[in-house]
Amino acid sequence: MSLWAITAGVLCGLGAWLVVSELIPARPSLGAALGRLDGTGGPRTGGPSTGGPSTGGPSPGGTPLAKAAGAAAKRLAGSLAAAAPWLPIPVADLRLVGQTVNGWLASKIAFGLLGLVLPPVLTVMAELAGHNLPWTVPVGGSIAFATGLFFVPDLVTRVNAAEKRVSFRHALTSYLDLVALERGAGAAPTEALEAAAEIGEGWPFERIAAALDNARRASLPPWQGLALLAAETGVPELADLAEIAGLAGQEGARILDTLAARAESMRAQALAATRAQAGARSTTMVLPIAMLAGGFLLLLIFPDFYRLFG
Repeated sequence: MSLWAITAGVLCGLGAWLVVSELIPARPSLGAALGRLDGTGGPRTGGPSTGGPSTGGPSPGGTPLAKAAGAAAKRLAGSLAAAAPWLPIPVADLRLVGQTVNGWLASKIAFGLLGLVLPPVLTVMAELAGHNLPWTVPVGGSIAFATGLFFVPDLVTRVNAAEKRVSFRHALTSYLDLVALERGAGAAPTEALEAAAEIGEGWPFERIAAALDNARRASLPPWQGLALLAAETGVPELADLAEIAGLAGQEGARILDTLAARAESMRAQALAATRAQAGARSTTMVLPIAMLAGGFLLLLIFPDFYRLFG
């Protein structure tokens, strides 16, 4: 009996480890970063429905077991993408968090298989322990667990991408101020955009600097590079900045007041969102406090009810 309990604990621990590993944001892959610097932009995949070459595979110095697991994951991800082209793939979210499409599909397959296998294993352990369960329990449990865990990577990617976009918007507000200062010092629109990106620190400024560098290498205006980055990351405020910069570069319009107003508007929106989030968290704290109070009252009156009806 103890052996089966240990085995069940190991399986539950493995599932918990997979869930925690998905909840913790992974570091952007080196291949994706090099692809952005080379001008390819984002993960090198074959598109949402092709499962093309990926940069998130195992490193050349990995063990043979890791290489085999990575190759099997790629094949399964490619098969899933080919068999289910209707499957929605959050390409913008994946590019923002630095994850490849194949890696995301492989994680969905791994979670689905875990949910499919876990209920039958637990049912077998229950049978060996002397508890007879109907066949509908493992079948229904497998379907429910596999379906639920299959969509865990979607939720994790959406949450991580939303946090990344919030950080990007905060950094973009500072970037707008820096661009306005450069323009006020007499710099041209192109020089102001590039100098402001070099002054700032953090991954948002690195992404902006890489987009401007890619645009310069492709002989494109810098505001087109910002527009491409806005479409890639799903940050509409960056597209607004690209439009403002393009207006200044093409028509020579003064944009100091426009940039300042846009930065102030973004700050007001961020402050309102922060206050709303704080209010929502304060509201959610009412339920556990009420449950604690109810439990305390139940603990106080239970002896009297026990003596009255006992």
